[in-house]
This record gives sequence, structure tokens and C-alpha cells, in this order.
Amino acid sequence: MSRIAVDIDSIAIIRNTLEENLLDPAHLAVFAELGGAESIICYFRDDLKTVNERDIRILKEIVKTHFNVRCNVNGETVRKLLTIKPDMITFVTPESVDTLEPAPVNIDSYYSEISNFIADLRANDVATSAYIEPEINQIKLAGKLEFDYIEISSKTYADSENLDQQLSELENINSMVIAANRLGMGVNISGGLNQENITDIAKIQFLDDLIVGSALTCKALALGFEQAVRDFKSYI
Repeated sequence: MSRIAVDIDSIAIIRNTLEENLLDPAHLAVFAELGGAESIICYFRDDLKTVNERDIRILKEIVKTHFNVRCNVNGETVRKLLTIKPDMITFVTPESVDTLEPAPVNIDSYYSEISNFIADLRANDVATSAYIEPEINQIKLAGKLEFDYIEISSKTYADSENLDQQLSELENINSMVIAANRLGMGVNISGGLNQENITDIAKIQFLDDLIVGSALTCKALALGFEQAVRDFKSYI
């Protein structure tokens, strides 16, 4: 049965935007685990527009389940993370100015750099993963590099314009998961997953972590907003 993994980047982005220290990603990670999260994930960007090094260090100490940090294929960033030693590092494409979300990495473009990083991470008992498109060539390259896991993008599936496209994307993801499993890699999945589309994804065999972020944060805000107003009324 697949696990639920919570991406806390949305919390960090809200904090950074409001410049308000009352909202701490580490605190929300604790609540996520209390609610049943089986993994905590965040994106350690080079420009620190999501979590920062202080967040990573605290999360390493308090996360009781599994701590997975996404990062760009960047030697300095990897070296910083090696001093912290999260449970897993997932390589993504260097950030775009258009979005704060990580983008799938083209393993072929970074093959030699990633190969060196994997050796260093394995020597420090840090599991390795890469966020990739659901394409067989990327799966094969990941297998050749002997990644422990891969993280498949479900963005195209989530953005499907009709049922036929959605079913086609679902079948493709299923095929990629089977291929990765045969190569001995665990498989996580993320990208646009919400309460409307996650059920069908969860039916796919051999999936490990189903990663949810902004949709979960929005739902949490909606469910808790009424109570927050009630609480503040009681303060006055």
C-alpha cells in the first residue's frame, strides 16, 4: 500500500512572502506526521525561496518518519546537505524564474555530475532519487546510475483535458512504475495530485510515496479557517 508524503514547501513560501516568523515549516511537519504523514519532503532551492538551511537542520532533528530533500544538481548545495544528512536527496532541474515548483531533471544532461554525487551520498548513507518525466529513457538512465528511488512526475496526468488523455497518462505511469520496479528502484510520484485524482494513482502497484503539497495545504487552510477565527474572537 502506498504511503502519503507531505510536501511542506507551500508553508515555507507563505512564510517567506509574508515575512512572518509565526509560520514555521518545521511546526507544520510535526502536525503532518501527527495526522499520519509517512514522509516529509521539501525543496532546498539555491535561491532559498522555499526552505532554508536552518529549516533543513531543524527538520532533520524533528522528522520522525522519512525526510526527503529535493535539490538542484549543484555541488555546493549537495555538500551542504551532506553535512545535514537527510534520509534521501532527490535531484531536480535548477529552478525557473516562472515557478517555485521543482521541475523534472533530464538525467542525460547531468549524467556525469549525478554519478559523482550518488557515490558521495551512498558513502554517507543518504538514499538517492531523481524527479523525472514518465519516459522509458529516463527510467533506464536512472537504473544505470543505480538510484535507490525515482520520483515520477504526474503533472501531465493531473493536467489532462479529457478522460481519454487521463487514462492514457495513467497507463503510461503504470508502465513506467513497473519498469522502474524491475530495475530495482522504489518509485515515488508527485505533481498536481489532489483529492480528485489521487485515488486512481493510488491503485497503481509498486508505488511508494504519493507526494501531496499545495492541494493539501489549501484544504488544511479551508478546514482550519473557521476555527482560527473562533479562536481569535475568544482572545478579545
